Amino acid sequence: NSFCTLLVVACAGATQQAPFKLWKEPEQFVQIPRFHTAVALLPSNTMAEDPQSLPPIQQNNGAPSGNDQDSQLDVMARRVLEEIATVGTGAEMPLDEYIRILAEYRHACELRENYKEAELVQHVLKHLRLEEETRHVKGLTEQQEAERRGLEDAHMMEFSNFNKIWNERIDAFEEHQLDAQAAMLERHSQELAAFRADMANGEHRRVKYSKDLLNLRSIQQTLAQQRNYADAQKVKLKGDKIEALEYEKISREKAEIYARKEAQILQRHRQELAALAKRMDRGKLELERARKKELEMLLQRYNNVRRGLEGQQNIIRSKTGQLLIKHANNVKTDNSGSHAIMMSMSSGAFGPGVRRRQFDVVPPGTAGSEFGGTRGSQQQRNAQSRESLPPV
Repeated sequence: NSFCTLLVVACAGATQQAPFKLWKEPEQFVQIPRFHTAVALLPSNTMAEDPQSLPPIQQNNGAPSGNDQDSQLDVMARRVLEEIATVGTGAEMPLDEYIRILAEYRHACELRENYKEAELVQHVLKHLRLEEETRHVKGLTEQQEAERRGLEDAHMMEFSNFNKIWNERIDAFEEHQLDAQAAMLERHSQELAAFRADMANGEHRRVKYSKDLLNLRSIQQTLAQQRNYADAQKVKLKGDKIEALEYEKISREKAEIYARKEAQILQRHRQELAALAKRMDRGKLELERARKKELEMLLQRYNNVRRGLEGQQNIIRSKTGQLLIKHANNVKTDNSGSHAIMMSMSSGAFGPGVRRRQFDVVPPGTAGSEFGGTRGSQQQRNAQSRESLPPV
């Protein structure tokens, strides 16, 4: 009866959803929070005076026999139930070890024909296994969320690196464009300055006059030598008029020639600048097309990997739910759904624990045994095809 009381308290500690009341002595009670039951609240004859004096939970390293083994198992089971009653079933509790010890104790109760305690232990085991499965499902959810966050982080890192590389490439291209344009403008400026300097120097060159003007100058000099100054003056005035007209004509023609040459030079400079600008625009357009194409490939690769990851996670969640439902409805076995899930994952049927590619050879019968041969194989092939996508 004392041990049954401890079992009842352990059951309450494993299953209670709200605060409940336990009586330490008649007409006295205290409030107990969820998943916690103080050891001192139990009857004094059901446990040791000092909980620290109880032996720790031991592994199956030794092989005691007879009454010693039963006594040690009783103490270990009592210690497990006390810890469940006092501490609860938090995330830090070793549920696997608890389940193993209580399962052995339940079997011992069956051999002793103590079915009442076996039923209570079975009730505790049921809730411990539910807690274990809840932990597994929560861990699986957190793992899948971490995988999705990792994929998003990797994609954002790759996208940031992509933008950084292309920004540097575009900046280098634009800088090269500015350098080429500045070099061409400098060359044009030097060429035009040299032409104008040559044009200025040409104005001081000797002008070639007509034969008529040269003949008049010769007559002028002859008359002057003959001291016929009146006729020489008349010839000189006539020659000056002709020289002025010819000089004006020659200057105008020379200016027209220089203006035409300068216009040709400026036109050629404009054409060269236009050709350079066209080459720059074409190069920039090709660069933008290359960037757009590479960005589309990056986004397509990310979408493929994301869809593959989501498909694989959907398969894992579906298989997990099927196994949990299967083992919840199976009352003839002691195996929890989480244990079957881990065994199926380790066999390669599904799950993130096994990383395979399409070219890997899967031995027949190894995978899919938990779910059926043909259906499991098809789901393996689907998972393999999703896992074969290129990484981000």
